[in-house]
Amino acid sequence: MPLDRTTDDIEADFGVLEAIGAHVDGLIDDLMSGSALQKTLRRWLIGHAEPPEDEDALRCLIAMAADLELFTPSMSGRTMVERHLNAHSPVTPRERLAFQALGAAQFRLVRIMEREGPDLIRLKDLVTEESLLLLDARISPIAAGLTAAMRLCPLASGRHVVISPLFAMDDAMLEGAMTFVRGGRPLGHGHRRIASLYRDVARHGFRPLPQLTIPLDPAEFLDILREAEKRLTPIERLALRWIDGGEADADLVLEARRLATVDNLVDAFGCFGQIDADGPKELQAAYEQIAAVQVETIAQRARAGVGGAAASLDLVAAEIARHVAHGDMEPGARDLFDRLRLRWIFSGTEKPGGAASSTTGDIDRVIERIQALRAKTVDHGCTEAEAMAAAAKVSELLDRHDLTLDEVSVRRSDCEGVSVATGRKRRAPVDSCTPSIAAFCDCRVWSEEGDDGALRYVFFGLKADVEAARFLHDLIEVTFYTETATFRRGEIYQTLSGGDRRVAVNSFQIGLAGGIAGKLTALKAARHSADAASTGFDLVAVKHSVVDEEIDRLGLNFTTRAARSRGYVHGEAYDAGRVAGALFEPNATLFG
Repeated sequence: MPLDRTTDDIEADFGVLEAIGAHVDGLIDDLMSGSALQKTLRRWLIGHAEPPEDEDALRCLIAMAADLELFTPSMSGRTMVERHLNAHSPVTPRERLAFQALGAAQFRLVRIMEREGPDLIRLKDLVTEESLLLLDARISPIAAGLTAAMRLCPLASGRHVVISPLFAMDDAMLEGAMTFVRGGRPLGHGHRRIASLYRDVARHGFRPLPQLTIPLDPAEFLDILREAEKRLTPIERLALRWIDGGEADADLVLEARRLATVDNLVDAFGCFGQIDADGPKELQAAYEQIAAVQVETIAQRARAGVGGAAASLDLVAAEIARHVAHGDMEPGARDLFDRLRLRWIFSGTEKPGGAASSTTGDIDRVIERIQALRAKTVDHGCTEAEAMAAAAKVSELLDRHDLTLDEVSVRRSDCEGVSVATGRKRRAPVDSCTPSIAAFCDCRVWSEEGDDGALRYVFFGLKADVEAARFLHDLIEVTFYTETATFRRGEIYQTLSGGDRRVAVNSFQIGLAGGIAGKLTALKAARHSADAASTGFDLVAVKHSVVDEEIDRLGLNFTTRAARSRGYVHGEAYDAGRVAGALFEPNATLFG
């Protein structure tokens, strides 16, 4: 009886098939870089037949040679597939099932009986006379009655998937293959018998197995996609919804921005290229519009300095070129990428009604002064007193600048991100100050992990504010260094030894972070009402609105992780840190 797709685990089987295919494709890529396949093809053809001119036939012969290489034992007695499976460990339950299926692969001679739904085909093993259910959406119903040779992987569900090329066998080929069969046992890993069969196909002609290649009506094509929605990629699902809403739907545009990654953008271009002249035009247009939104989003992220996107479009270009070169993607996808990238380059980058040049000049001068102060203090080391003096100077600069702002100039301002490297792979007590710094400077902040695993923080907001946040972060780092050194010379630390000293230093720094964060929070609350009185409007609310709108426009996604519980804390050391933190004095008007 046919299996019911609505209640069965057929979708999970497709996931296992995808995992199997990824490993087999990787092994074939390794073979393609060597000469083994060429040697096999020469043995089959030279002196016997000319290489086929038909592209599908040639591709099938190459796939046969690859299949033979993958499952032929070496001198050690193990096949390339077995060595691969032994050298790797599955990391997910689906991959574990894929490893089991690939390790149990058998070569079978079968007769195609009938289709049982859109994804299932009934086979009969001609040697064992077993009835097999093949998970495959390609083979046409008109192939019923034909014989074929397939390397099948058994799945836990009882179904099978094919990992070898599809071709039909005539009576002579079948008779020759059956001479190798003994005792009703399948060919299994009988590589010499399989090599003989593949050689006969190469020398006597490739006979394609009828497949579902008839162009579908565009409406039927869309219906099939919607029925298979669970198996679609996020970009494909978005495109189906885009057809009904498009760029007029703000939620769909926002989702496209949030999905803007290198992999998803490559997927959008690949899907665009797959739709031929007879395909649904509205779907192709949806992929193009989604790709346009994502190209713009990634370019804007790079311009704003967030998301690690400085070279993302270059990565997209390289991925598309690689797929096109391997024949996995249509050249039209690359043409669309080039067109959209040029559109972005020549579209201009300023906000509508950009800020007046005088305001921009004021911001630049403030930033230059902050950077100069940083060079004199943090970059060359400074005492706590010197750090506080620098903070007071920055306070004066930004306080004067904020008095010149109005709501229009704030809304026309550009946002940017500033990355602060910690040089650490684990969180430290000083990191607890980061949210308070961002709130104090009217910024947003998030953490990222670099390619080397090191932790960094990104402050995002108006230009002067993020520069001030970075400066304040560095001042607090200096304070932690100097205050911790002072604590180590103090009585509490000197009376301890060994591990107790480490606990005390950590406790002191936790208290120091809490004291500084509390001080910043209290100062921020006191400044809020003063800002509205001095500027005539709620400056903080307007800044937050501008920053949040820009985050949405860049499609940035954030996840929240629960904080881990702390271990033992040394009470006296913690209290000493709180006292030292409360003495931190950035000034009530610092970084307005």
